[in-house]
Amino acid sequence: MKYLISLLFALFSINTLTAQIPGGSAVATSYASEGTSLGANETIAYNGISLGNRVKLRGYVDFIFGYTDADGDGEVVDFGTDADLDFLLDFSPITAEIHLDTASGSGVELEQAFGRYNFNQDLSITFGRQVTVLGFDADEAPGLYAVTPAYTIGGLTSSYVDGMRLNFNNGQFGLVLGLHDTYGFASKVEDALNINSDLGEGVAIDIAASMMIVPGLEARLGFAYEDVEDMDDSISQVNTFVNYSGDSLTLALEYDNYNYFGYSLWDIMVMANYSFTDWVAGTLRYSYEDNEIDILKYESANRFTLALLFTVTSNLYFNFEYSHSQRDLLTGGEGNLNELYLEGLLTF
Repeated sequence: MKYLISLLFALFSINTLTAQIPGGSAVATSYASEGTSLGANETIAYNGISLGNRVKLRGYVDFIFGYTDADGDGEVVDFGTDADLDFLLDFSPITAEIHLDTASGSGVELEQAFGRYNFNQDLSITFGRQVTVLGFDADEAPGLYAVTPAYTIGGLTSSYVDGMRLNFNNGQFGLVLGLHDTYGFASKVEDALNINSDLGEGVAIDIAASMMIVPGLEARLGFAYEDVEDMDDSISQVNTFVNYSGDSLTLALEYDNYNYFGYSLWDIMVMANYSFTDWVAGTLRYSYEDNEIDILKYESANRFTLALLFTVTSNLYFNFEYSHSQRDLLTGGEGNLNELYLEGLLTF
């Protein structure tokens, strides 16, 4: 609790001190929201590179240099490059998207491939491989307010799953109802433990609703449930967040609660992003995770993040992040992790 009180005081101080600084448009991740994006058809609205009358291209190249120190036992230096190509097809009332991703040495992977039928401008149905909708953090680098996502233990959001989803969005209110082969919970834990099993061979549902309370102020609530084949239990998630996006300031408060075969994991995140000028912005973020899942390594973690985001052009960004985590081991004892990241991000 003392960490949360201290961070809230720091966020208030930053807002007070920077209220007199003229702000413009900040980096790509900091912009004023005119309406909720949940359930919206963003294929048509996105202004990508035209490849013809009906096809647009967008993407990015993301390079990250990472330097970490865990408990003073040595440093790990890591270079990583991720490239993403998205093809947006418009055959209105039918639209489609194909997302291809390649990470260093891993080859080309299919992230998303889905079609959409629009009944009208507000209501549509999507089918195929899509990203899950629960969670404040975006699934790709251009949508993040720092170099890394908020959480270190769980990290169970933003999975790519196969299924169908009913979508409604009129700008002020958004709603999605989905049926999928999995929601990604099991596979995320398997990846963390480097194991392979049949945990993901079940069925999953998700429902999420979002409302713009006043212009720029959005509240969202979502629930996901995954039934696991050949097991007597299930996996579920409740996610809720409130965020405010103004001309120069973005604030967010998020809470998650996971039930994993009778064990629980919950987390909370508070974040402030401020655009000091049209070429530099800063993010201050705190997250806490509490874990009862005995197959994961840590019982709890406090993570403090400071990120500086620099806009060189409307397509080129350089971002810097420092994070400090205080973690309690399930086996007893404590551990500290210091992280430094330098990112070069090119979007198109």
